[in-house]
Parts: sequence; C-alpha cells; structure tokens
Amino acid sequence: MKKAFLSSLIIFIILLIVSSVSEAYQYSGEIRVAIKYGPKAGNATSVASSGGLNVYNAVNGDLLYNAAPGESVYLEMTSSGFISKDKFNAENAAKISLQPQNGATVWCEGSEYQGYIFIGKARTGYIEVINVVGTDDYTSSVLGKEMSYSWPIEALKAQAVCARTFALCRGNAHKDYDFDVCSTTHCQVYGGLSSVHSNTVRASKETSGIVATYNGQIVPLYFFATDGGSTEYSENVWGSALGYLKSVSDPYEDPNKASHYSWEITLSADEIKTKLNNAGTDIGNITGINIDSVTSSGRVKSLTFKGTSGSKTYTLEKCRTILGLYSQKYTIKDDSGINIVSTDGYVNTPLFAISSDGTRAVSGYSAICSEGIINSLNTSSKTPERYTISGNGYGHGIGMSQWGARGMAEQGFTYDQILNFYFADIVLKQQFS
Repeated sequence: MKKAFLSSLIIFIILLIVSSVSEAYQYSGEIRVAIKYGPKAGNATSVASSGGLNVYNAVNGDLLYNAAPGESVYLEMTSSGFISKDKFNAENAAKISLQPQNGATVWCEGSEYQGYIFIGKARTGYIEVINVVGTDDYTSSVLGKEMSYSWPIEALKAQAVCARTFALCRGNAHKDYDFDVCSTTHCQVYGGLSSVHSNTVRASKETSGIVATYNGQIVPLYFFATDGGSTEYSENVWGSALGYLKSVSDPYEDPNKASHYSWEITLSADEIKTKLNNAGTDIGNITGINIDSVTSSGRVKSLTFKGTSGSKTYTLEKCRTILGLYSQKYTIKDDSGINIVSTDGYVNTPLFAISSDGTRAVSGYSAICSEGIINSLNTSSKTPERYTISGNGYGHGIGMSQWGARGMAEQGFTYDQILNFYFADIVLKQQFS
C-alpha cells in the first residue's frame, strides 16, 4: 500500500515537472499579442484564412466549426461565451481558438497574421482579440515597425534582441487580460505581416532565442529614437534605479540625420495653461516657468509652473510628457529674449546676460544658480506670454538609441557590441532554441 502511494506520488511529481517545463517552453516559443482589447474593442470580430479555419472551444478543446478557405467567421460575445450566427453556438465557451489550416496565414481586423487567433472574454468583461505567434515571427514584425528595414543588419539585430527581451518581460503589463503585449506604443508596435521584410526576418532569425540577462535574470532592453548626445539613468526618468540602465555619452548619433537630434518649439502661456488643465492642474494664468534642477546629462529633473492662483511642480519624466516635448533634455527662454549667462550662487541685480545687442546688465531680474547653471529666473517686469523650448533627442532616453545603433553599425560594430555599449553589465545568452 505504501509502495503504491509512493509510486503514485512520484508519478504525480514527474507529471507536474513535465507540465511546468512544457508551459515554460510554450511561453518561450510564442508571444500573445493583443490586436484589440478594452472598452473600445466592441464585442465582436471577424476571422478568415485562405487555408480554411478550425474553430475550437479553447476551454475543453472541442471542434466547433470547420470554415472553408476564405470563409469568414464572425464571432459575437454574449454574457457567457460566443456565438457565430448560422455556424455555431458556444455560449458556454469563454475562450475560442481559430486555427488556420495547412500552414496558412489568418486575417483579422483588416490585417494578415502568422500563427492563430485567440478570442476571449477578459476579466474586465470586454472582448480580447489576440494573435498567438512564434517569437521570431513576432520579432520580425516589430522590427519593421520600430526600425527601418533598410538600416544596417547589425542595428536590426540589436533591435531584435531588444524587442524579444522586452516582450518576454512584459507579461504583467496588462494584468486583467490573457496576453503578453499589446500591438501599440504602450508595449511595442506590431503590424503582423504588413511590417515584415526579408531584412527583419534575417535579423530575427540570426538572433533567434538570444536574450539579455542582468544578475542572472532576463531583463527588458528599452529603446528610443535619439538621445541628443547622451542617454540617461533610469532613476532620473522613471524614479527607479536599475543597474544596467545607466547614462552613457553617445558619440555615434549623426546630428545631421538623427530624428530630432536638435529641436525647438514655442508655446504660448495660454497653450501651456491648456496642457496643464488637461492634466488636471489649474493654477490660473501662467506667469512663469522655472527649471528647478537638471541631471548630469542635461535633462530636466524638476520643473515648476507658476500661475495667478498657485504653482505646480513636476518631476522626472513628467517634465517631458506634461508639455508633450520630444525629450527631457531642454532649456526654456521666455519672450524677453534673454539668454542667461551661467554663474554660481545667488545672484541679485545687476545680472549680466547676453541679449541681441551683446552683453549688458539687466535690471529687474534675479536668478538662483547651482553648479554654474541658472535654475530659476524671476522678473518683476512684464509677465511672459511665449516660451521657446530648445532641446535635444527624441524619446525617454533610457537604454539604446536607435539612431546611435545605426551609427555604430555603420562603423562596423556588431549587434552584441552595440547592446553592451548602451546597457551596463548585461550578458547575452541563447535562452531558447
């Protein structure tokens, strides 16, 4: 009796281990990408395949319907499951799997995809339409959306590793849904077959299964367009210090080619007021803006808006997003037209500044300085009406610059050298086959 019990226990443990390994392998081989989800998703979708479709109840595996090649299957969500008019009723099936036959692709929501379509009723109550696709196929599609396929192959390969590791680490980003990543900029832009090119397929396959680890754990490799000369520490943008996300001086971006390497925009006081109001902040009419502190790379870390009925300070990434700026690396000049000369300590008038007619003393101003940088400028004269913001870079500035990766690849660097330049102390390894 005891031997039988032990044998049963051993068999149970083996099955549990095999099951766990199988689930882990399945996850490593496929990415679940949301095509649509949430309040704007509606309650129905249509799926078709040139090779025909097998429609399954994904809960118990029962075959619900066999669609002919090119036949569209329209599914509508009910209170407890799904129905397809004149085809099948699966009101007790909260999850449906639509598998194309003969290795064909599948069409859904106006786009063509590899893999298959999974449709479910999310815990939020909304429909979720998911493309379950092989990791390499997913990566090659993301490449075509996030980086030009015409760029050097080593830059594409660096981007491929970024896309793969980011997706594998993204599973908790949408906690109330059954997918790993969405197909928008919230995660990574994914376009199915529409964004696949032979170069993106090559880059994905030549780095197949390769991920980045830090301290033995797979970590997401973040990327952005342009850093304007240097990347940034993660704690200065997102508030959390991650050892592999440090600031590096970047000589590889071409200022004449890189997107928004330098930029300038002008906003009126009324436009800034509207942006603050849209973010839920009402401090009346804008009377001034102070850059309170900057990072060692020149990115604004604290920004204060002054108004007729109060003030509001934003920190970290909000210093960029609150105004919809290209990057967090910028300076501000109001319509007095004065560029302040850096000095140390607290400066009272007269303050020397550079204006259109040369260096001169400016009355009516005071400035607070730190480490040779003017942090705030106050004026007792007219209230500024327009603010010119001059900056460098495009994106959050954390991790890999895509334009920098291009520059490195053009100079003969390999994808692993590119990644090890932008990310500190990572180890690239073949995690999956």
